[in-house]
Amino acid sequence: MAYGLGIDCGTTHTAAAITHDGSVEVLRLGSRRAELPSLVFVPADGPVLVGDAAARRGETDPGRLTREFKRRIGDPVPILAGGAPFSAHALTARMLEHVLRAAVAGQGSPPSAVVLTCPANWGPYKRDLLMQAARLADLPPVTLRTEPEAAVIEYAAGSRVAEGDVIAVYDLGGGTFDAAVLRRTAGSFEVLGQPEGIEQLGGMDFDEAVFEHVVSKLPADTLSAADDPATMAALARLRRDCVEAKEALSDDTEVLIPVALPQMHTRIRLTRSEFEAMIRPALTETVGATRRALRSAGVSADEVTSFLLSGGSSRIPLVSQLLSTEFRRPVVLDPHPEHSIALGAARVSLLAQGNSPLPQGKASAASRQGSASAAPTQGIASAASPQAGASAGPSRASDGPSKASAGPSKASAGPSRASAGPSQGRASVGPSHGDQRQGAGGEPAPGAAVHVPEGGAAPIKAVAKASPDRAAEFESPVLLTRQGLDRSAAGAVAPPRATIKAAPARRRLLQIIAAAISVLVIAGAAVYIIRRLTADGGVQAAPPSGQASSAPAAPACGFTDDFTGADLDAQWERTRPDSDATVADGALTLAAPEGSDIYEDKIGAPMVLRSQTGDFQLETELTATPHQFYQGAGLVLWSSQQTYVRLELGWGDVRAIAFEYRNGGKHIKLHPPFKAGPNAVRTNADQVILQLRRVGDTVDARWRRPDETAYTDLGTIDVNLPDTVKVGLSVLNRAQSQNEPEDFSATFEKASLSC
Repeated sequence: MAYGLGIDCGTTHTAAAITHDGSVEVLRLGSRRAELPSLVFVPADGPVLVGDAAARRGETDPGRLTREFKRRIGDPVPILAGGAPFSAHALTARMLEHVLRAAVAGQGSPPSAVVLTCPANWGPYKRDLLMQAARLADLPPVTLRTEPEAAVIEYAAGSRVAEGDVIAVYDLGGGTFDAAVLRRTAGSFEVLGQPEGIEQLGGMDFDEAVFEHVVSKLPADTLSAADDPATMAALARLRRDCVEAKEALSDDTEVLIPVALPQMHTRIRLTRSEFEAMIRPALTETVGATRRALRSAGVSADEVTSFLLSGGSSRIPLVSQLLSTEFRRPVVLDPHPEHSIALGAARVSLLAQGNSPLPQGKASAASRQGSASAAPTQGIASAASPQAGASAGPSRASDGPSKASAGPSKASAGPSRASAGPSQGRASVGPSHGDQRQGAGGEPAPGAAVHVPEGGAAPIKAVAKASPDRAAEFESPVLLTRQGLDRSAAGAVAPPRATIKAAPARRRLLQIIAAAISVLVIAGAAVYIIRRLTADGGVQAAPPSGQASSAPAAPACGFTDDFTGADLDAQWERTRPDSDATVADGALTLAAPEGSDIYEDKIGAPMVLRSQTGDFQLETELTATPHQFYQGAGLVLWSSQQTYVRLELGWGDVRAIAFEYRNGGKHIKLHPPFKAGPNAVRTNADQVILQLRRVGDTVDARWRRPDETAYTDLGTIDVNLPDTVKVGLSVLNRAQSQNEPEDFSATFEKASLSC
C-alpha cells in the first residue's frame, strides 16, 4: 500500500505522521506518547537505543546518553557518547532509522514518499547535513520543507485559509524558535522575506529554569553526592517532574514538585507568576524575532490574518498574551502543536501521490466579506442588471493588471470600480465583477466565473477605448444585442470599424437614437435598482399619491440596546419564555434554570436572539458571579443545534473566559473553563466586555475588563454559518460533578451590534 511519511525531528522530541488515501494520522513512536524523546544511548555492547529505551538506560549511565544533538548539527566538534565520537547528523540518522522501522512495521512496506522538516532559518550547509542523515538512515527519496511551512499547511487543512491570506507562524519547540511569514497561494504557501530564529531557545531551557529553581530551594549540601548512582537516578526523576510541572502550569496557577533524593524528601511550590518571571525575558526575545520576520517580509501586523502558534512550548499562556499585546491580531493555537509539523509534512507528501495538500477553490478574505457565491455559467459578464442572489455590498476590481482567478468569483449587486490598470487586451463591458479573463477564442478561462442575466437583456452599450490615430474609426456608437455578445463569446470576428462609417445626417440620426436608448437604459436600470433595494430591505419605494405605505421603513444595519424602560425590546426573541428575563435600571437580568446548557444535544439554555445577515461585530457588557461547574453567561451565535458559537464568563474548575463552538461535529472547547484542558483564560473579574466578530465563515473573539482599553484576543475559528444567523445573549446553569443545584443569573448592561 502506497503511503507518505512526514517526519519532524525535533530537539527534544521526534514526531511522525503518515498519509494514505487522502487521510492523515499521527504515527505512534513512543511507548507512553505518540512522539518519541530525541535521545540516543550508546551502550558498551549491543544495539544503539533511542527514545524511551535510551532515557531509561541513561538514568543510570548518563555518560552514554546523548541529547539535544539537533542543536549541534553543523558543529564540527563531535559529540562524545561512552567515549566514542559522533557527529550530530549521525545521531539524527539513528532517530530517523527508528521512525522508518516504526512506519514499516505499521504499514507493512516502506513509504513511497518522505518529507523531512527543518528550521526555516537553516542555511544550505545544515540542510545538506540533514539530508546526509536521511541517506544514512536509508530513507526513501526525501523532500525537505521548513517547519513553519509544514505547520501552516496542517493548519490550513483544517481551517479556512483563503488565497492571499498572510499567516505569521510562531514556532516554539523544545530547543529552537522559528518565526516566519507565509502567504497562501493557489496551491500552497510562499515564504515572505527572511525567516527569523533563535537556535538555542526552547522548552528545554524552560525545563532547566524550573529545575534550577527547585535546586535553589534545597539545602546547599543536598547535591554533594551528585555522582552517586542513587542520587543521579533521583535527579533524573526530578528533571522529569520539573518538565511535568512546567506543562501543568499551562492549565494551573501553581504546582508542587516532589523531590525524592536519598537524603531528603520534600515538595517545592512553584506558581505560574514565578515561572513566567523566569521565562519572560526569553519570550520577549521571540516576540522581537517575530517583529523582525514581519519587517523582512514587508508586512505590517494589520495585514496578518492570524498568528499561528506551533511547537509544544507555544502552549504556555504567556506566549499568546505577549503576541496579542504586541500585535493586536488573532492568535491561534494548533490543537496538537506537538504533532502539527509532522502532520503538515505528511500532507506535503500527498503531492507525490498526485493529490494537493490543501483544500482548493477558497476565495480571498476580502471577497468572502459581504459576498455570496454565484454559480458560473457560460458567456460574458453583463453589467446591465445585478445578479439575483448576489450580495448588495460593493466590489472592487484590481487597480493594476488583471490576474486570472483561481476559483469562482463572487458577484456583487452593488457598485464596483473597474480596473485602473491595463485591461489585458479586453474592452470594458460595464462594471467588472472581479477578474473574468477569457481564454483563446473568447471562451472563459477555466475557473473564471462569468455571469449572464436571466432571460436575455436589453441592448448593452459597449464602449471601446481607441488609440488617437484610429479615432475616426470609432466615431459611431456600436450597440451590441444579446446575440451580438453571444457571437463575440463564440469567437465571431466583428467587422472592421471602418465599415461602420455613415453619412453626416445618418450619423446624427444614429447619435440621437443612441442617446435616447441610453436614457431609456439608465431609467430602466434605476427602476430595477429601486425595486431590488425595496425587495432586499433597503430604500423603500415611495407609495402612490394619496396612499399610505403598508411596509415599515427598513432599520439601519446594527443596533444598540441599553435595556432602558421596563420591558425587553420586541426585536428580541426569547428561547425560554418560562425563564425570568427582567429589564430594570438600564439592564437585562437573565436567569438560568438548573440543567440548562448549550452543549451538543443539551440545548436548553435561555437565550435572547435576533436575526443578523452578513458580517458584523457583536458586543456585550455583563456582570455575573458563576461559582460552580457549569455556570456561565455571554454571547452566542446560533444557527442550529449542530452549528453555534459561545463566548462566556464561566466557571468550571476555575473562573475563566470560555470560547467554545460546534461546527457540525463535536463540541470544541478552544478556551475551556477547567484545569484539565489547555488554554484556560482565567480571570477573577465579575464584570467583563465580550466581543464576537464575524467575517464570512470566520469568527474571532476578544474580551476585556470595563476599566481596561485593550482587548485580549482569544483566537479565530472557522464555522460554516449561513448568511443569516441568530445573535444574542445566553445564560447557562448545568450543575455537574456532584454539585448541588444553585440559582444563577447574569445582568447585561448593554448589547450592541455594528456591521
